[in-house]
Amino acid sequence: MERINTLKPPKAFLFDLDGVFYISGELIPGAADTISLLRKKEIPFRFVTNTTTKTRKQLTQKLNDLGLDMTESEIVSAGQAGVIYLSSLGTPKCHLLISNDLKEDYHRFDCGKDKPEWVVMGDRGHDWIYDDINEAFRLMMDGAKLLALHKGKYFQVNDGLDLDIGAIVSGLEYATGKQAITLGKPNKEFFQAALDDLGCSSNDVVMVGDDLINDIGGSQALGIKSILVKTGKYRKKLLEKSDIIPDAIIDSIAELKILL
Repeated sequence: MERINTLKPPKAFLFDLDGVFYISGELIPGAADTISLLRKKEIPFRFVTNTTTKTRKQLTQKLNDLGLDMTESEIVSAGQAGVIYLSSLGTPKCHLLISNDLKEDYHRFDCGKDKPEWVVMGDRGHDWIYDDINEAFRLMMDGAKLLALHKGKYFQVNDGLDLDIGAIVSGLEYATGKQAITLGKPNKEFFQAALDDLGCSSNDVVMVGDDLINDIGGSQALGIKSILVKTGKYRKKLLEKSDIIPDAIIDSIAELKILL
């Protein structure tokens, strides 16, 4: 509960999902009560998540199945950001390296065998194989651009940390000499989209997350106050070594009631 009393109650919240409200599909104690309290006090919020394994519709269903009373409109996802970005370019030809579930949201784009303009990369769990990465490399060397739905380093599961797609994105950038277009957190544009959706300024909102770079650093770059939770990927040693300083630290999302 470090420094939380120095924050004023905000008009709205931004939340990370994985590691803050659940870990490996298991709800963190107090998560549902926090949502109920926000509803009771009529405080709006948005989940800003780099999770790209599911569509927003599927993610909403998952959260409701876990016991969180959610609507699809309250989720701002990196997968959704990819659709918006590509749509702004028309209907470009794409090679998709994303989960089978998320492909449903990308059906409007030409994903056939013709030479693609974009390689689109997102979460695929344990489905990655060398041939996938090498095909992306070859397509990029042949002129395709890389659209990374996010560039996460790692995430928390029940038995520890798992490597995220950021390592693959960086590897392709190194091998091809090309920089990816990266969406999701910690990009300012991603956070700004959530603020616009809420109709709030950065001074009106507090971000709550477990990732120092993506959640805390990303939101602070836009002037948003931040709270770090000691669940998920939080590690004390990483915090001590980091130049990023959260505005407050709490043990878990259950302690947010102190600010409310």
